[in-house]
Amino acid sequence: MLKGVKPTPLNKLYKPIAKFFNGTCVASLILSIESRETKKHIQMEVLRQKQNKMLKGYLCFYIDIDVKKVKSPDIDALLKQLYDALEGLCYTNDNQILDGRQRKHLNKGEDMITIYIKNIES
Repeated sequence: MLKGVKPTPLNKLYKPIAKFFNGTCVASLILSIESRETKKHIQMEVLRQKQNKMLKGYLCFYIDIDVKKVKSPDIDALLKQLYDALEGLCYTNDNQILDGRQRKHLNKGEDMITIYIKNIES
């Protein structure tokens, strides 16, 4: 369970940069500072809770998001951050995730994210 994680809005997840090589401009994207801080917070919370058992094989990723207001960050921005942050801590690569289920709930308490990751029986 992760508490108080405020995901970076999707439009602020990456920062565009431009590099010049031999007179040619090459554009790319890097993680924004805000996004890196959120990723670090997620990883620290997983380590604090000692929930970083590496899972092998194919996985199902369940996430429940409790928020106080409707205008909270999009689920897709949060998923990208969570998948990236948990890679290397809970699973080797996020391509192991075959099934993902997300729900957003309105509540009166604090914002909270609850994650369940389990192996898919094959």
